[in-house]
Order: sequence, then structure tokens, then C-alpha cells
Amino acid sequence: MGDGAARFAARFPRAFHVTDRANLPGIARDGLLSAEALAALYAVPDADRLLSENRGRGHFVHLSRDGLPGATLRDQWMPDEPLTACLRGAYAGRPDWWRCLINAHVFLWLSEPQARRLAAVNRARDQVVLAFETAPLLAATAGRAFTTPINTGIATGRYGRPGSPRDETTFHPVAETPRPDRRTLKELAIRGGTGPGLPHAVLDP
Repeated sequence: MGDGAARFAARFPRAFHVTDRANLPGIARDGLLSAEALAALYAVPDADRLLSENRGRGHFVHLSRDGLPGATLRDQWMPDEPLTACLRGAYAGRPDWWRCLINAHVFLWLSEPQARRLAAVNRARDQVVLAFETAPLLAATAGRAFTTPINTGIATGRYGRPGSPRDETTFHPVAETPRPDRRTLKELAIRGGTGPGLPHAVLDP
């Protein structure tokens, strides 16, 4: 790790990912994979549409393929209208581009309470929180790790207020920690996935 990543790992020694318990065999096999990587692995028909359109709140998509353990993509909260209102810069007017960006990454919370709150949102599903050691995670993902100052996959703020603005600067390389804008860090985003074999604990919400 470089100095920036080492500073990040020292500040956030663990990072947390929320998933269905049924996804654990696939995670043990392949590590955490982005929606884009899972769509490719499971040979999803019309994958471009799946990755560019809003899956909708409460809508989880199960993927299956012979010889693989199965995977479920979690829901998304990025309808066109509120998401478009948040987008700036290169993504202005292109909610489909932003969803493709989101679906190209795996996201981990930097706060265990935040992860547990997300796991509790869908009480009808058997969700777990995975706690990863940040230093080996960053050592394995090198230049594919980014920080964000907002929850990038939700298009509305609290109580229905407009969501935070987002553009091509929202994702910033972990290697360049601290962020130039000095904003509080919310997420760790790994492009593509983590790879298998990284130490982690499974926490019940």
C-alpha cells in the first residue's frame, strides 16, 4: 500500500458490506463481485439493461447458472427523476451512466452502525454484515479502490429532500487520501470486486 491507502486503513481498520446470507457460498468462491462482474459471470441476458436501469426499492434480482452457487443483486433506490436532479458534470442528464458506474463497483460502509441499519431495512430477507480488514483489502485491490463522501446508490436525501450532488469527482482514489475536498468519508468502493480469500467476519444484523 502507498501512504494514502495506509492512512485510510489506519483511520478505518474495518469496512462493512451487507448481503443476503445465501450469497456467502459465492463470496467464499469469488470474493465480493460488482453487479457488472456478476452479470458477466452468470451470463445474464440483456445485461446492459439490467445495469443501466433502476432495479427499484425492494426488488432483489436472483442470478443462476449451472455449476455456480447463485447470487442475488440487492435493490436500488435510483429512479430517473430524483437521480437526474443530483447529477452534475459528465453525468448530467444521464442517470443510466451513473447506474452503470455504481454497478461496476462493490461498496463497503466505513461505519458498522450504518451497515447494520441497511441490513435492517429489508427485515423479510436474511441479511448479514461482512466485516473486512481494511489493510489486506486495499493491498489486494491496489488502484481499484475509491472513497466517496455520500451514499452514491441512493438518489434522495432524508425525509424526501433532494439527494447530494454527484459527478465524476465523487469517486476519489484511496491512494490519494485525504480527499482534496476534505469531505467526510462515507463509502469504500472497489471497482470490479475484491477477489477471493480476504479475511472477514460474518456478523448477524
